[in-house]
Amino acid sequence: MPTKNVSCPVDTQGDYGSYANAFRIMQDGSDIMLDFCLYSEAENAAKVVSRVRVSPTFLGVILARLQEALSLPDRPDQGRLYVMPEIKGLN
Repeated sequence: MPTKNVSCPVDTQGDYGSYANAFRIMQDGSDIMLDFCLYSEAENAAKVVSRVRVSPTFLGVILARLQEALSLPDRPDQGRLYVMPEIKGLN
């Protein structure tokens, strides 16, 4: 599915930037939840530090863009903002 690559300001103020060394993917109804976690081997426990809810279609877009970013010879210092196209129908 095509995405739009837009150039706009991204607000980075607020609570962000927690360290994560693990993640999990779960289905919740028709949505996919991505949990980024801090895992402790000593405690054999993980704590969710951030949760993102996306559509299954957007999960595929995220995977494709991550694979694309990993294959770039010189990664840009400024991140690209990928916007999911509007999904038609009731949402």
